[in-house]
Amino acid sequence: MNFVTSGSSWWQGRLARCTARPEELTALADRCELLSPDEQRLGFERALRTLGDVTLAPEGMPADGDSLWVSLLADSGAYESAVLALLPPTAVFSGGRLVDGRFVAQVVLPSGAGAHSREARSLAMAWLAALLRALAREMIEERPLH
Repeated sequence: MNFVTSGSSWWQGRLARCTARPEELTALADRCELLSPDEQRLGFERALRTLGDVTLAPEGMPADGDSLWVSLLADSGAYESAVLALLPPTAVFSGGRLVDGRFVAQVVLPSGAGAHSREARSLAMAWLAALLRALAREMIEERPLH
């Protein structure tokens, strides 16, 4: 399984059916940005549970191969790879480190909904926070008007 395969399948499956509210995703993004590099696993586990009711490998093996792939990457400490595997294959993303040590990231989903992170303490958490905010924005923009 490669990045395109796992990202595409994950996106069409779990993320497309995410039931979290936009406020929950935004709050989780804020928490992820505050985590130190040695706490990334905690942020990733919370995000996986929120996005698709998935647990990381040591606490229980996920049922499907795509979830297993993403959770094994996170469990092994390959957080950047795990976050990239969560992104849809046609998403646009960028990230980097500022001179003061903070990390920045931007994610634009195929729908055009995009978001950024400017205060993270690791690149993986910056990408994850940007993804969570982009998903929240997409949910808000797609809500029917009453």
